[in-house]
Amino acid sequence: MSRSNILCYLLLFLLFSCQKEDGATDPNHQEIRNCTPPSPNKNKVLFIGIDGCRTDGLLNANTPALDSLITTGLFISTVDRGPNTVSVPGWSTLLHGVFPSKHALLDNTFDQQDNFTQYPDMFHYIRQSHPDYNLCSVTHWYNFLRLTSNEDYAIAVASDKELKDSAIWLLDNCNPDMMTLHFDDVDHTGHAVGFDPLQPDYISAIEQTDSYITEIMQAVHDRETTLNEKWLIVVCTDHGGSGTGHGGQDGVPQTRYVFLILNGEAIPTTNQQGNAANTDVFPTVMKFLDIPIQQTWDLDGKALY
Repeated sequence: MSRSNILCYLLLFLLFSCQKEDGATDPNHQEIRNCTPPSPNKNKVLFIGIDGCRTDGLLNANTPALDSLITTGLFISTVDRGPNTVSVPGWSTLLHGVFPSKHALLDNTFDQQDNFTQYPDMFHYIRQSHPDYNLCSVTHWYNFLRLTSNEDYAIAVASDKELKDSAIWLLDNCNPDMMTLHFDDVDHTGHAVGFDPLQPDYISAIEQTDSYITEIMQAVHDRETTLNEKWLIVVCTDHGGSGTGHGGQDGVPQTRYVFLILNGEAIPTTNQQGNAANTDVFPTVMKFLDIPIQQTWDLDGKALY
């Protein structure tokens, strides 16, 4: 085999190892569908992940739901998502509050042994502090469910629309105290046509996701009005992208530096750049739920309010 052919095969291997597997269900993962009785807790958290959404793509899109959350909350446009710019390390950093040097997942293959026992996900500590809380996850990418634990309700679905419908059903019927949602169509589109704010299909995917968030936020507002609940809304992403990829782009600003939206009572209303990392989401959620952070957790972030 010629040297040029070897290089071509190597490049193809690297390209596909950076992509996420498609598919709604994992036969080795047991989905959970339990709705527990309502807890007395009035502080609730909605974590919305938009996979592969570049900051400039978000800002170029027509996104009234997200714009409303930005203008009435905290928006940081250049948050450090950390190294290893693919989805498993990115979402692990957000959900476990530590960078890959601690949680140990460096790519999308799950070939490494994770360090989740030492650095559990945020559901672990919520369950430890409040056994009666109802914890829910819905994702359009089944591997997302491999990154969390302790949910009462955790499912993978076949489309972002189905994810939206499931989220609204949970808000109407299952009284979640914390719910994570993982939208995947923006990332799919970026891989197909380019992670590019000038690419119409990429922008359209962001706008479609925003339309789903509009419906979800209406269900949240209905709960706030009728049940006197107070919701912290977190909107974040695992990476941006350049061209049709994002793997191996630790030094590419539009891939590594992403956005974060926080909206809720006590959250300051301001726009800013820098001075934040995706590891800050974990302690921010803990603070909102009034769960004291222990030094033994060895987190890499800080609460942002």
